Amino acid sequence: MSSGAVDYSELVELGFRCGLETHQQLATSGKLFRRGPATIGNDEPDSGPPGHMRPMPSESGEYDGTALMEFETRKRVHYLLDDDDGVCTCETDGTHLLSADPETVESAIEIAMMFGMSIVDEIHFTRKHYIDGSMPTGFQRTAVVGVNGSIPFLDRTLGFHRLSLEEDACRMVDDVGRHVLYRTDRLSMPLVESATKPEFHTPAEAAAGAALIGEVMRSTRRVRRGIGSVRQDVNVSIRGGTRVEIKGVPRIGMIERLCTVEGYRQKALLDIRSALSDAGLERDSFAASPRFLDGMEIEAAGIADLAPGETAAVQILPGFAVFLDRPVQPGTTFLDEIDGRVRVIACLESRPCVSKASEALRASLGASPEDAVLLFHGPREDLAASAREIVIRVCEAFDGVPPETRQALPGGNTAFKRMLSGPDRTYPDTDLPPQVVSDELRAGIAARLKPRPWERRAAYRSMGVSDQLAGRLINWETADLFDRVRPEVGWPPATLAWLLTDRLRGSRRDGADWAALGEERVGSILIECFEKGVSAKGAARVMDAVASDPGFTVQEAISRAR
Repeated sequence: MSSGAVDYSELVELGFRCGLETHQQLATSGKLFRRGPATIGNDEPDSGPPGHMRPMPSESGEYDGTALMEFETRKRVHYLLDDDDGVCTCETDGTHLLSADPETVESAIEIAMMFGMSIVDEIHFTRKHYIDGSMPTGFQRTAVVGVNGSIPFLDRTLGFHRLSLEEDACRMVDDVGRHVLYRTDRLSMPLVESATKPEFHTPAEAAAGAALIGEVMRSTRRVRRGIGSVRQDVNVSIRGGTRVEIKGVPRIGMIERLCTVEGYRQKALLDIRSALSDAGLERDSFAASPRFLDGMEIEAAGIADLAPGETAAVQILPGFAVFLDRPVQPGTTFLDEIDGRVRVIACLESRPCVSKASEALRASLGASPEDAVLLFHGPREDLAASAREIVIRVCEAFDGVPPETRQALPGGNTAFKRMLSGPDRTYPDTDLPPQVVSDELRAGIAARLKPRPWERRAAYRSMGVSDQLAGRLINWETADLFDRVRPEVGWPPATLAWLLTDRLRGSRRDGADWAALGEERVGSILIECFEKGVSAKGAARVMDAVASDPGFTVQEAISRAR
């Protein structure tokens, strides 16, 4: 979606707000709590034993609602492991942990400083409860490193709540019925999570903010690049709604559309709440009471593919028929909201999980035209859970927008993932002592901070470098090289910027990859070319020659280039 062509005035009037949580893997040699390699496996993995996780109470003795929901799904968790994964017993809570890797701690502090945050005096790791299987221990270790930051953004500043250092989870490979499959190669890779305040007022601002946050992190040269190395959690609300988290958005290009759809989805749900009130319906009218169908009723329902051990049932919703077809997202209705909830929690494998009963079945049941009759089928023990979730989701409609975590779909819609987690999922990790952040460590990191993206843009603009080239220098991670080489050569800064962005990237395509020589070598060759009176275009030909045959000396390459 093009932000320049979209009028967001209606969303602004609706009180649209958005905040971002950016999860970025760190480019460290080892994992967070041990010194094994941090690599993604490519070999064919072996299967590990399946397991099933149970919720645990927090310090206060309360259970987190998300954990209870995930437990209700009765998922069997399977892991794919191989020798290259580097997974050991400390990541499955079987042996004592080492302290957090000093390299990861310094990287996290440096990134927090880049966001203008106050650095904590001691790093205290806590456990965040996860029983979806993505963490074999049942929890993720996380620690706050910095708080209360801000950076320049558009015509104002963007505030940050915190930046945390935490361990990454397993990669989900498959999720079918009651079986979920994870690969463990990503487990315990160190990452940072920055959390902004809800200060984005339009979807376009949210996308622009995500891009700026990424630039700040990449400017440190301490983060990984590539698919899967960064994920965004997008938190959206409108006035009268509530915070809904869109989990794990992999690309910034998806954020604007997702925010737009979610803003209007919340408006649609608030409209349904008003319509329910106008209709005089009350939530007490609905109770979970699945009506199991006999043979003739199943035939009237049009179900012809029941597996052994399966049956069918209906849930009747008095007076609710008119609300099932209310639009909620593009191409979806409130019935799809119900279906998504049942699919995740009851784990029915039919698609859709829940549908409207046929007229023949409605007639056989004696349902009135105003009543919704919802049909679902599967193992008998799952149908009671299905009816219960149907009624829960209908009762939530009387409140408007339920607090949920939702997954991003390719077209910009979202689907139910789980209920939004609360504070009862976190408790102290007593296995790890606090790690002191000394004044000397703070001072050393602060002394070597790199320029922020907006500082570099202003400096490059004053040199005559276009904003487009400046953006490429920053985002393609050649700004450090530019800053080192520029004082040593007399070529126009814009020409040098072109050499280190478009021309450098094009060399890889042409089979003479400058980057393979290493940043130090590229810089020294360019400086030597200028000192020998070679033009910028000539220096590009010299670089091509040396990259094609690293055995060439620069003088030999200059002779050939001439």
